Amino acid sequence: MKKKIAVISLGCPKNWVDTELMVGLLKATGEVELVSSLEAADVILVNTCGFITPAKEESIDEILNAIEAKKQSPDKKVVVAGCLYQRYKEELKRELPEVDAFIGVNELLRSVERILNRKAAVRKPYLYREVLTPPHLAYLKIAEGCSNACTYCAIPIIRGPLKSRPVNEVVEEAKRLAERGVKELYVIAQDTTAYRRDFGEEKALIKLLEQLEKVEGIEWIRLMYTYPSHITDNLIDYMASSEKLVKYIDVPLQHINDKVLASMGRKYTRASAEKLLEKLRLRVPGIAIRTTFIVGFPTEGEAEFEELHTFIKEFKFDWAGFFKYSREEGTAAYRLGDLPEELKDSRLNLLEETQFWIYEELHRSLVGKRLKLIVDSPSSDMPGFVEARSYRNAYEIDGIVYLKGNHTPGKIVEAKVTGLASNVDLTAEPL
Repeated sequence: MKKKIAVISLGCPKNWVDTELMVGLLKATGEVELVSSLEAADVILVNTCGFITPAKEESIDEILNAIEAKKQSPDKKVVVAGCLYQRYKEELKRELPEVDAFIGVNELLRSVERILNRKAAVRKPYLYREVLTPPHLAYLKIAEGCSNACTYCAIPIIRGPLKSRPVNEVVEEAKRLAERGVKELYVIAQDTTAYRRDFGEEKALIKLLEQLEKVEGIEWIRLMYTYPSHITDNLIDYMASSEKLVKYIDVPLQHINDKVLASMGRKYTRASAEKLLEKLRLRVPGIAIRTTFIVGFPTEGEAEFEELHTFIKEFKFDWAGFFKYSREEGTAAYRLGDLPEELKDSRLNLLEETQFWIYEELHRSLVGKRLKLIVDSPSSDMPGFVEARSYRNAYEIDGIVYLKGNHTPGKIVEAKVTGLASNVDLTAEPL
């Protein structure tokens, strides 16, 4: 009889890929099946995030939920994997004796051994990934770790320095994904623009993108997690001319004030960031730019915050995420202290409110425009519509487009924007 496994995957898409790899290796044995209920599961696998405090708290809550389910059925196993364990190995083993097994971020290939008590006899494990996103889209992780040394970031502590994958391996994985019906690829890493820099290769990302464009079946390629000072003129030109690399870029700026950027260990200034943004908009017409900002960094005074606020109002990003600074032990910024939570909360709320009105203004300007949309799923919110996205919308990160009619998931439809469903979501009808 097959073992029933329930999987909880927390954190970023990079962690999601790790979950898919473990699930794929387990299913390749022919001895397991996935279930959605903790109660029905023989094994509960929790892949945790340990990046910042709220993520750590969520991970602990999910582990405790799994342990609670185990109390009702003592034969049930609880397995904890991922970043939280990698960061706090001894503490978790000591505090959570109910957990049956732990898997670190560098031990994913041992998931079969830890869960099924047998060796995983596979070559090229990345070809066994079980895509847990909608079948027409998938994340493609091209590197592990990071060497940028931002002072606030725990990723190098958890996952180590940059370790890029070989181009041929990444392309082989992309081909396998395309064979399984994937049409949209999300190229991800902690810093995708650092790809192969650990081998002294400066133009490897473009070479990789050129190879990915040749993969039959892949129609959209989306570039995520780019680092501002690693975005070259060559990459911008490539994006402008590419047929499959969509006119969308995720470029986390984190702040705009020079003093704060320097104390964050970011290797650029306001002037260079503005020059980059200007080039992107000038040379890639219609580009959608997503960014993120950290609010309440210890060196952010009122003047620095107001500079950031004014910049956001003036630049009008297509998408922006805002996060409160989380003081993390082991990072260089830990010694800088912290600002009061109430102050961080008020600054966060102000930026989010400002961006709310920017969204509405930007999306009203899209009404009447023609866009190609990729269909994700039928809509539970709007009967008679499906949920879709244009090149401007990354899956589960940005807003969606409600497309009128019944359309097959994965289909790309030419449509006309008819209105706003909210300040971030649009409505459209097929042409």
